[in-house]
Amino acid sequence: MPTMELRHLRYFVGVAQYLNYSEASRRLHVAQPAISQTILDLEEELSVKLLFRTKRAVQLTAAGTAFLREAQEILRRANEAQQLAQRAARGEVGTLGIGFFGAASAPILPALVQAYRRKFPDVELRLFEMNPDQQIAAFDEGRIHLGFTRTLPPDRRSQFEEELVYTDRLVIALPATHALAKQKVVHLKTLAGEPFVQFHRIGAPSLFDEVIGVCRRAGFSPRIVNEPSFMATVMTLVESGLGVSLIPYCVRTLNRPHVAIRSISPRSADIPLCATWLKSTYNPALTAFLEILRTAKPAIRTQMEA
Repeated sequence: MPTMELRHLRYFVGVAQYLNYSEASRRLHVAQPAISQTILDLEEELSVKLLFRTKRAVQLTAAGTAFLREAQEILRRANEAQQLAQRAARGEVGTLGIGFFGAASAPILPALVQAYRRKFPDVELRLFEMNPDQQIAAFDEGRIHLGFTRTLPPDRRSQFEEELVYTDRLVIALPATHALAKQKVVHLKTLAGEPFVQFHRIGAPSLFDEVIGVCRRAGFSPRIVNEPSFMATVMTLVESGLGVSLIPYCVRTLNRPHVAIRSISPRSADIPLCATWLKSTYNPALTAFLEILRTAKPAIRTQMEA
């Protein structure tokens, strides 16, 4: 016994629409004998007569009229399903979760999201502010597909793709009333006796380690008196006169009116902001976002590395 397929429905709907086998053959680009045989097979499977055919006319039977409505609905849904699958394959629908690392992503992420939403308005976009460790956990849980973060830990790096977005460097944040705020470049060794307020190591281990490293290259270990868990809090404490802070240059976007940000000597190592995603991820929405990111990258670097 033949099994009903979408082509059976298409051929039947074509004949029912035009009530003419020759016209249906022409419109469907299928030979008339093939259409006739397919409808006979369909009638045999349904055990009902759908069409009444004479030499001059084709008419729908009562069963054919009832079946036509259902066949048209099935074909409409099948077409919608095909279009939805094709759109998903192009990244036009679906879900995209993005984890981002505070002040390092804040200056660049809004423009990227706006550009993405203009092009892919039907993708459900979920944004989560997370430190690097939280992003790793979110990847493992499947909550995010892309992360804007610092360099990945060595024990996880092989599982991820990692693409540099821009390179940052450390600068010093001082109370505006500080004696060294008048200098364009601050020699770190002159801060050896100062209290330091530093973003906590748990939130950004590689950043914290570079703070310690550049101070040691300047000949001292920083006296850290406070380790806030938010970069905005770091800036508030500096503005309050409770210490100085080595911060990535990107944090200037959080600058308070009474905080001075100056270059340092010796220069710090480069501090990368990377886009990362699991190698095992297959998400066309992610691929589409990465294309927008790569197009924007030259402008991002001009903006952030000036």
